[in-house]
Amino acid sequence: MLLRTRITLMAAFGFLVLMGIFWGASLVRDRLEEERTADVAISGQAALWREIVAVQVSDLQKRLDAIEDDSNVRIALTFANRQGVVAALSDLGIEEDDSLVFEVVGEDRDITTLFGEPSVRGILDAGTLDRAFAGNRSAGARLVSANRMLIVATMTLNLPQRGKVVLVMGRDAKVSVKRFADSVGSKATLISVRDRVLASTDLDLWKAAQLAITPRQPLYTRESVDGRIYSVTSVPVEGITGGTLGALVSLKDNTAAWTAQHTLRSVALLAGIGLALLGIVGLNLFLWFSFRPLENAIGVLEALSRGDTSVVLDHTGEDEIGRIGQAIAGLRRNAQALAETRRHRERVRRRQETVISSELMLLADSIDPTDREEVLALLSRPSSGESEDELRRLARVMHDLSRRIVEQHTRLSSMVVELREALVTKTKLAGLQQELEIARQVQLAILPKAFPTDSRVELDAHMTPAREVGGDFYDYFLIDDSTLGFVVADVSGKGVPAALFMAISRTLLRSTALFERSPAGCIRRLNDLLAMENEQMLFVTLFYGVLDLNSGRMTYVNAGHNPPYRISRDGAIGTLPSTSGMAVAVMEGFVYKEVSIDLDPGDTLVLFTDGVTEAIDIDGALYGERRLERLLAEGAQSWSIQEVSQRVLGSIRDFERGAPQADDITSLNLRFFGSHQPHI
Repeated sequence: MLLRTRITLMAAFGFLVLMGIFWGASLVRDRLEEERTADVAISGQAALWREIVAVQVSDLQKRLDAIEDDSNVRIALTFANRQGVVAALSDLGIEEDDSLVFEVVGEDRDITTLFGEPSVRGILDAGTLDRAFAGNRSAGARLVSANRMLIVATMTLNLPQRGKVVLVMGRDAKVSVKRFADSVGSKATLISVRDRVLASTDLDLWKAAQLAITPRQPLYTRESVDGRIYSVTSVPVEGITGGTLGALVSLKDNTAAWTAQHTLRSVALLAGIGLALLGIVGLNLFLWFSFRPLENAIGVLEALSRGDTSVVLDHTGEDEIGRIGQAIAGLRRNAQALAETRRHRERVRRRQETVISSELMLLADSIDPTDREEVLALLSRPSSGESEDELRRLARVMHDLSRRIVEQHTRLSSMVVELREALVTKTKLAGLQQELEIARQVQLAILPKAFPTDSRVELDAHMTPAREVGGDFYDYFLIDDSTLGFVVADVSGKGVPAALFMAISRTLLRSTALFERSPAGCIRRLNDLLAMENEQMLFVTLFYGVLDLNSGRMTYVNAGHNPPYRISRDGAIGTLPSTSGMAVAVMEGFVYKEVSIDLDPGDTLVLFTDGVTEAIDIDGALYGERRLERLLAEGAQSWSIQEVSQRVLGSIRDFERGAPQADDITSLNLRFFGSHQPHI
């Protein structure tokens, strides 16, 4: 974009901004003027309406005062003589017409309508009547029906033999609306809060306007109706009780004023636009004549930039353009010298590139084949044709090659160190694996293998460690000829520490159980022994039971372990009641409670560790107690005691779907027969 064009656009933008400022200022001024007009119109019409209502109320009160002073009216009111009251009122000059309503209300709230439609009864509400009977005068607007409003005034009279009566005189609001419209020179409409028309001086205009009026809020706006522009002013109308009964809306035809104002604004806008366009065109012509010599100089510079040094500038002199011509001549001489220097540098650059590329290719032969191919690919990439870029590319290749050589040396050094460490680690690992296998064999060897051959009971147990050695264990032993002790336990943690703690726990439990017949006492002694010097903070959960093989009486302690399942001969499955015991080796001196139950012949006990219910499949889901219960409900009471263990382990393997074993899996199954023979 030419400079003169930019200057012209900037000037045009300035004109537009200036016009916008003036236009905005005029809009703000019009807005402020409109708000001031709205305030004046609303406050003026509200005051005018109050004045008209006050005049109406004053007229009504004068009539009521005349009634109060007239003895004939008072006598007629005393005897409730309607015709007499009407005649006496006529003598006072109070004649019945369509706009006047006159009621007399007794203390019993009986209403006598003297003037007005009989359907309009009970002008005042109960609260206003109560104030009137108390001697207070009330005056103001009152909505007596959905479509009619009255200007009301009241007076209280004390009549002999009749007591107090309230005189209520009202005049239809249409009269006040008509006076209001005549005063402001507009069309006026009185509406209720439910948008019903109560009085209007031009109902057709009101219907055509279809205004959205909120009666309780004052409003001043401008509306177009049938091609005419009206100023709309709405003021709330307060009732005799102080609440808003509706709104008085005036529509004043201001078409001529608004049209003249719009025309004046349009003429001013067009004049401003014309002046702006004239100024912009004049400025552009001036700049065109001023910048012609400069454009010729720019043409010469463009030719020199293309390498054409034959061009010359015709315009010379002492002015700005002449000085530009002298500078261009010097630039031409410098351009010729620069071209010769560039040709010399190009020859030197090519020789340097050839030498550097050869050296880099020889150096690339010393690195591994993969890196060598990448370096050769970088060297063979075509150059951009510019000397600086080509040398820069060769420098990057050299930097990349140096980095690869350093990395290769580092990798080789690391590999040598890793090979040495691997040899040492391999030797240690072989010894450790051999020791762990020996520990595994020792651990499995200390678990009992031979099950009791007593016909009163049948036992089966199984343990699969998650690692080479585990922390679970089971045990069973005869305390005497008719008493069997059995236990299933789970040591916290895994690996060698858990295995050692398991061996200690099993040994102490068996030795303690031989002289302590009570399960609670046995576990309490075991807990004190293990917790005494438990620096590793290991603990063990266990279920220990003592079964009388003759009677089926079983006493047990559950120290924080999974509750075993009891399966009756008829297939009913349930868990044994908890003893609320804490895990062993957590705290010295803990007192354990024991529970006794009676096993029936054919009952089966399924004891297990959390490695059964917390087995995890390849999706991370748990095996869970519900799945184990559903498996046992399939007929565990009819399976052999060995088949129970096999089916539980098989169900876990099917559930895991090849996932690595998460924890030690241990189970001990016991079926009691008593004096009966086992059912296979």
